[in-house]
Amino acid sequence: MTRGEMMGESEAAGGVYRALASLESRLAERLGITRGLPVAVRGELPVPELVSVLEDVPRAFPWDAQLVLTVVRSRDQLLGLPAWLLECGVVVPTWVVHGGTLVGATGAAMVRDILRDAGFTTLGSCDIASGWRALRAVPPRL
Repeated sequence: MTRGEMMGESEAAGGVYRALASLESRLAERLGITRGLPVAVRGELPVPELVSVLEDVPRAFPWDAQLVLTVVRSRDQLLGLPAWLLECGVVVPTWVVHGGTLVGATGAAMVRDILRDAGFTTLGSCDIASGWRALRAVPPRL
C-alpha cells in the first residue's frame, strides 16, 4: 500500500470522526448541555449519542441540577415521572427522552399529555437518534 492510499484512509476515518463529533455537538446544543452544566440523569441512556454528549458533563442530584434528563421506556415510567420530579424538588427544565417512533413505546403525544395534566409546561422537542425523541418541559410554579 502506498503512503497516499494510507493517507486517504486516514483522511476518510478523520472525516467520519469529525462528522460524528459534529452530530454530537449539535445534539448537545439542542439539549442545552455544556461541559460545566450539572445534569441529573434518570434512567439508562438508550443511544450512544446521548452517552457521548453526557460523557464529560458533571452529574448532580435532581434538586441541585441545572438540567434534568429522564428516559422513559414505558407508560408506567411516564405516569410516575411528574410525581418523581415534584418530590425531588426539580425546578429546572427537564428533557423527557422517549421512543416516540418505536413500536409499543411511549409516544410524544402521551408524554405531552401526561406532563401537561400534571401542570408542567411543554416547550418543544427534538430528535435524539433513530427512533428516540426528547420533549422539554418545565415544572409548575408553586
